[in-house]
Amino acid sequence: MKKKYNILIIQPIGSFSGSLKSLENYIKHIYKKYNFIFLTQRGFSANILNKYGKVYKSFGIPKFDNTLNSHYSGIRWLLLIREFFFIPFAVYNLLRIKYSIKNLDLIHLNEITGIPTAIIAKFIFDKPLIVHVRSLNNLKKKLTSKIFLKILYRFADKILVIDKEVLKTLRPKKKCEIVRNILDIKIKNSKLSLNSEYLYVGYIGTFLKYKGVEKLIEAVEDLVRKNYKIKLILAGSTLKRNTFFSKIFEILNLENNIDTKILNKKYIINLGFIKNINKFYKKIHILCFPSSLNAAGRQIFEAGFFSKPVIICLKKNSDTFINNFNGIAYKNFNSVNQLQKSIIHFYKNKKLINTMGINGRKMAIKNHSKNFNIKKMTSIYNNLINNVHHSIKK
Repeated sequence: MKKKYNILIIQPIGSFSGSLKSLENYIKHIYKKYNFIFLTQRGFSANILNKYGKVYKSFGIPKFDNTLNSHYSGIRWLLLIREFFFIPFAVYNLLRIKYSIKNLDLIHLNEITGIPTAIIAKFIFDKPLIVHVRSLNNLKKKLTSKIFLKILYRFADKILVIDKEVLKTLRPKKKCEIVRNILDIKIKNSKLSLNSEYLYVGYIGTFLKYKGVEKLIEAVEDLVRKNYKIKLILAGSTLKRNTFFSKIFEILNLENNIDTKILNKKYIINLGFIKNINKFYKKIHILCFPSSLNAAGRQIFEAGFFSKPVIICLKKNSDTFINNFNGIAYKNFNSVNQLQKSIIHFYKNKKLINTMGINGRKMAIKNHSKNFNIKKMTSIYNNLINNVHHSIKK
């Protein structure tokens, strides 16, 4: 019988996140081929990952954030105090894993912000490290970015990126390989009638300020006031944090969760957190992704699979979004007016909903093939592990 490789996956975010969703879409297909061991922060992630392997829950996972959207600047540098505080908890759990799992073969960090924990794991286990990069890296702070990338390339044996836009922010591009996110769900494409009295605009994801939820609500509220017949369908929730750190974040004005009181509007239908996204997509005409990330998140290709066009805050076309092809882009995150114009364009030209929706589906099928990307991921796992085994034999 062929030996199963032991793979440690570090999921640094304990709450529900896009990185967790993307990870689960992969491991549900391959967990019978490998022995997965998970290290994550206490919370939602642990409950999900428990289905696929042994989970070690840490009070905290130390991180370092050099992403374009939320890199450290000004008062945000104080967040590093929390990360240093979390180090002993991560070390303790990594040592527990070391003494429980005698022969670990590979370490996979599922989100680059968890790089401090991954480096500690690399020292403890001395095994190949895969780092998954799902966000644009910040290149504006040249010295910080230069040091960060030097550390990344020093310790990572393979760097996985989700698309070409993320790849562009990693310099040099050595050790990098594109493995795209996939969608693993039986899609029920029940089209919402374009003859409906209302235009149904949707948002799915965490209710965070930088995701543009407040801007979207402001834009729709003003349009409703001007007698546009629009309903806003929301699916998601705020992030659940440790109470102590939440209070500190509020004091320092670093809290990213929106005030949920603003969701109590007549034109808003809040579905809350949903497991089956079919329930969300069957209720909307268009998806809105008004994030300040300046990136096409996984919601963009998800919407494509459901033949829904998107409105996105994006400065340049990407390999998953082309302006006026599978949706409409606007450039200024703070401009409610630009967002409104994009919504009105679909409101007055409803035939575009079908046309752009079909285009989005073609793009999603082309780029996010489930079988192709799963084979690519397992091939990377096996090659890295086999290379180590062959070198040991020599």
